[in-house]
Amino acid sequence: MACGLALLATLTGGALSLQAWATQPRREAEQSGLRLRLERAVWLHEPTDHGDTATLPALPGAPAPGQRRLTVELTVFNPRNLPGDFNPGELLLTDATAGTEWRPATRGSAAFTMRPSELLSVTLGFDVPRTSSVLRLEWARGTKRTLLLSTRRPTNPNEGPPGWPRRVEELPPGNASAGSALFHGRLACASCHGNPAEPDNRGIGPALANFSRVGATRVSGMSAAQYAYESLLNPGAFIAPECSGQGPCAQTSTMPLYGETLSPQEMADLISYLVNLRTGE
Repeated sequence: MACGLALLATLTGGALSLQAWATQPRREAEQSGLRLRLERAVWLHEPTDHGDTATLPALPGAPAPGQRRLTVELTVFNPRNLPGDFNPGELLLTDATAGTEWRPATRGSAAFTMRPSELLSVTLGFDVPRTSSVLRLEWARGTKRTLLLSTRRPTNPNEGPPGWPRRVEELPPGNASAGSALFHGRLACASCHGNPAEPDNRGIGPALANFSRVGATRVSGMSAAQYAYESLLNPGAFIAPECSGQGPCAQTSTMPLYGETLSPQEMADLISYLVNLRTGE
């Protein structure tokens, strides 16, 4: 299956400065002299999500009809004082149930040599046909094979990951302070949404100021907490009013499926922070 590869940045020298991505998980491994970290994994919403039978123009680099693209962003570091080879083809997406395996495309996936203390950021795309199986992203290097991520392919843009309760009230009690730490720290939500504690502070994503009030008005009969919950599980479930026209977020959501990466407690904490926040106080 076709996959896309892009080398985003190269940093050389003894000092490390890791690029901060906006989302989790952060899965790390060290194999055969190289260190690899999974910075971000997201199922992109492609035009082909409208159904396998839809007739759509073939766009260069786009998934084939009926496929979804899993995009993963990695950092690779050579900590040794010797050069080390890295091959993007070492990254595999596997469906153990069907015995299927996807590798990066031939284009741009040849092995290359990393200099001592060199850090690279790498983006890979895996185009996956319709399946309900659990998929495993693995790093196969030398004699070792390390699991980096387990995920499922969403069947359409209106479905979140399976295994979550339908109602936000079924989550454990949330801790707003822990949610604030997630929002402003590990998940870096403010990089897209701005600081919801400050009026009119937003980024390219929908503003979240006064969310307890505004969120409760988005869908008739739905609480702000439920609205946040469904949006976090499935970023394509709702379109914020400011994203329905020509604004900076007027495009298909690229927010990660946090149901793939957060625990129920973390989900509850993040929602508690949003609904209990008092903007401007």
